Order: sequence, then C-alpha cells, then structure tokens
Amino acid sequence: MGKRLKVYLSGPEHLLPNAKEILEGMYALCEQYGFDPIHLPDALFDPGSSFEEGVRIAEERRNQIGECDVIFANTMDFRDTTEPYGETSFELGYAWRLGKKLYCYMPDARGCDQRYPGEKHQNESGRWVDENGIGFEPGPLNLMLHSPSVIVEGTLEDALKRAAEDLASEEE
Repeated sequence: MGKRLKVYLSGPEHLLPNAKEILEGMYALCEQYGFDPIHLPDALFDPGSSFEEGVRIAEERRNQIGECDVIFANTMDFRDTTEPYGETSFELGYAWRLGKKLYCYMPDARGCDQRYPGEKHQNESGRWVDENGIGFEPGPLNLMLHSPSVIVEGTLEDALKRAAEDLASEEE
C-alpha cells in the first residue's frame, strides 16, 4: 500500500469492562497491517449520560467516519440475535453513504436463517421464517449491510489481512 489509510473501527467492544485494553490491541493490529486507526475517545458513553451527551458522541463519531478511508465493523451476532450491534449498523450505513470502503467481520458468516437460535420453518412458498412468520435475509447480514460490504468470516485481523490484500491488488 502506498498511502497509509485511516480506518474507523466499529463494534460493541467499547461496551466491555476492559474496553480500553481491547481497543488498544485493535489499534495496534491496524498499525501492524499498515493502517492508521482513528482512536475512539477515552470517555465512552456512560449509561447515565444525557440525551445531549448522546448527540455529542454521535456527532463526534460521524466526524471520525468522515475522516476515515475504510471502516472495519465487528458485525457479530449481538445479544443472541442474528443482527449486529445497532450503533455498528448505523455507522456502516453512514460510512456507505460517504463512499467509504466497508469490511465487516464476524465469527460465523453463515446465512441469518442458519444462525438463528429460535424456532424456524419453511412457509408455503419455501422461504425460511421464524416462529412469528418473519423471513430471514438471504446472507449473513441484513441485505442493506451485506451488499455494499466485504464480508470476512473471522476476526479483525482476518479483515485487516483481506483489506491489505485487496488494496494492494487495486494499486497494481
């Protein structure tokens, strides 16, 4: 890669009790693969924060996404559902709107219907639906997230390797 690209990391890691250490490890991985991570602020959202504080954080993240070249998003199943963390979905949509490159990584990239932990069955037209009759997206994520993204089954490091390869081949 010629120019070092700025990357934004999205995912639920900042919610964990040891978030600072986890994020520092993620930043180090980015640097190891030739990317410059945009660091999240040390003061992350506090559940007791006000609405205004939430808007301020959202604006700060929006500005950071605007500065990045690539977004790496942990789209793991969040809280035992087949959907990623809501903030991550929002950030991916915004980054896509800005024309950023999107890399989603997840430990299991099988289709939503295959990962769904609840009851499911095929309806009269042969489509897989949940116990409420609601159909599943055809890929590993919601179609609006899956379609504009490169999906990598694995970890952030796997996604960084893939992006470095993709971007190197673009330069050739």
